[in-house]
Amino acid sequence: MTTMALNNLWNYLQGLHLPMKDRDWLAGKLMEATEKEKETRRQQEYVKETLYRALDEVEAAQRGEIKLMTLEEFEEELAAEGVL
Repeated sequence: MTTMALNNLWNYLQGLHLPMKDRDWLAGKLMEATEKEKETRRQQEYVKETLYRALDEVEAAQRGEIKLMTLEEFEEELAAEGVL
């Protein structure tokens, strides 16, 4: 949205003379959307970091610097942590 469109929207909302209850509701809806966007960005950043870390580990394994877990070892670890 352009700055002019946002200003027009703000002027429209101010012209409504909303009671405090309705202003609180509107503010809550705006904040809810903002929080959802922030959570989505946090999740995307976490996935990105996890994938880069996994790629680094695969490259280190290819160079012979580390040994990767087998699928069975990974499942056992998850089971021991109570995830599975």
